[in-house]
Amino acid sequence: MTRILFAAAEQEELLCAQHVCKLLKKEAEGRCEFNFVLTGIGATSACYTILKTIMEARFNKKPYDLVINIGIAGSYDSEGAFPNGTALLVEKEYFADLGFETLFGFQTLFQAETLDSNAFPFKNGALERFVFDKETEKFLTSKFNSGTGVTVQTITGSKQRKEELIELFHADVESMEGASAFYVCLMEHLPFMEIRTISNSVGESDRSKWDAAKALSSLKDSVHIICNYYISLRKTN
Repeated sequence: MTRILFAAAEQEELLCAQHVCKLLKKEAEGRCEFNFVLTGIGATSACYTILKTIMEARFNKKPYDLVINIGIAGSYDSEGAFPNGTALLVEKEYFADLGFETLFGFQTLFQAETLDSNAFPFKNGALERFVFDKETEKFLTSKFNSGTGVTVQTITGSKQRKEELIELFHADVESMEGASAFYVCLMEHLPFMEIRTISNSVGESDRSKWDAAKALSSLKDSVHIICNYYISLRKTN
């Protein structure tokens, strides 16, 4: 039995996973168990909630085999490579506003050498995703686009800040929780992935202008693809 935890910041995002898993309940029986946790918005809430859920499961002798962080997000290239509705497998995450404001712009704690950029779980200041077995990697890379995520606690609202984040991190997608999921799972040595679907262009803070419906539909499709894969995997093992 593969135990999978879906984590999302907002209820409408989590409902996508719950709806899909309900439809697949019969196929999943005896093969996969799907669980869900609403983290709330922001890095602090996500970090606490995901870790608490993981530890409670271990305490109850029902540890998770996989954590999947899902949600909609902003794209730094919504007119090009990643338009609204695109589903991305996030390859690495940065805590993009953890650092110093200086006279010359933003500087990360790693650039300031306050923190070691290669101290676990960081690699060159980034948090890198879990690497699965060869078969699963082939599946993921064939089904999803890949991108770099930045996690911020203030949604980017200016062209200047957007350009700064692109320059510093080569950012493709922005969220408020992704790096927290990476950090917790890396620290706990637990397999994980992050799937984000694009709802808007970074810099557009008016949510009424986001294409949330398209992003949520894509998110539902993405969850369906992943769940079917793990159910079929258990059938053959």
